[in-house]
Amino acid sequence: MRIGMVIYGRLDTLTGGYLYDRFLAEALRRRGHGVDVISLEGKPYARALLDNLSPQLEARLTGRPWDLLLQDELCHPSLFLLNRRIRARRRTTIVGIVHQVLCRQPRRRVLNLAYSWGERNYLQAMDGLLFASRFNRDMTRHLIRRDVPMHVALPGGDRLGRIPSGQLIVERSQAAGPLELLFVGNLSPVKGLHPLLKGVSPLPPHLWRLTVAGSLSADRRHVRRIMGWVARRGLGPQVKFLGVVDGEDLRRVYTADQVFVMPFAHEGFGIAALEAMAFGLPVIGSSAGGVGEFVRHGVNGFLVAACDHSAVRRHLELLYQDRGRLAEMGQAALQTFSGYPTWEESMGGACEFLEKLVTRQG
Repeated sequence: MRIGMVIYGRLDTLTGGYLYDRFLAEALRRRGHGVDVISLEGKPYARALLDNLSPQLEARLTGRPWDLLLQDELCHPSLFLLNRRIRARRRTTIVGIVHQVLCRQPRRRVLNLAYSWGERNYLQAMDGLLFASRFNRDMTRHLIRRDVPMHVALPGGDRLGRIPSGQLIVERSQAAGPLELLFVGNLSPVKGLHPLLKGVSPLPPHLWRLTVAGSLSADRRHVRRIMGWVARRGLGPQVKFLGVVDGEDLRRVYTADQVFVMPFAHEGFGIAALEAMAFGLPVIGSSAGGVGEFVRHGVNGFLVAACDHSAVRRHLELLYQDRGRLAEMGQAALQTFSGYPTWEESMGGACEFLEKLVTRQG
């Protein structure tokens, strides 16, 4: 197959969504398909709508005889009208890769109502939809209310390997001192670092330390606000900002820390949380997002409702005081990871779905 993969920005960007798209492109190439990445400029939503009127973008998307256009669904404001003109010019199978349903993210209701019109029109016109989570599949079904071929290919958590043995989880849990907390995500409002800090800051300093691994340049204004807040409250000794960390360095961070904490992040799935479980870290995540697919409350982590800062404190106090419980939950987290497909297995299923869909459409 000749495949065009449409994304905003660069495929090597270090986020869960781009990581998913990259693994998918690599899997398709291994099966002998040609994959060209078509990179669009990321813009504010209103400006992106103007892309639908761009002859240059239309020429890029129709200039080659694609068998399949794979489109990251977050590009929908640039494409929801343009796709209709693409179809009018030639028969091309168009599939959306859904990492997040934009109009279901937490924001002002009036904005989500505006976003839902374009997003619904985009999704309803797809020949097929590929999902990174059942959570997003179910949300999309409710939004579009029509039959579209769908497939869920869950992300793998095995990119960085796993903790060598369960005994290391026990030894790490029993270490004296504060709980070593870990947050992995680019610093932007949707990741929820600020409300997390508000939740943990009333706890005694001896009880916790937080390591933050993620880009400090994704939203510089937000980062300045976070840094200022931490400085004004004298939390500098408690909070360590590492910046972008990946590969062996991220593996060491996962191995050293004890609890993964992103309870206020709105995640379509939460790849970083599953990777943390590969290293035996219990996950404190959001009850409103995709992490609820694999975090079992009180077993391998805790699920927290939006704005419930006191719940975060209760869970951390429990784990600090009961290191045996911390070890048990870490072991359960590792067991959960072991039951998930690898990237190779999951992307293999995604490739089969796409191949069959193009064959049927052809």
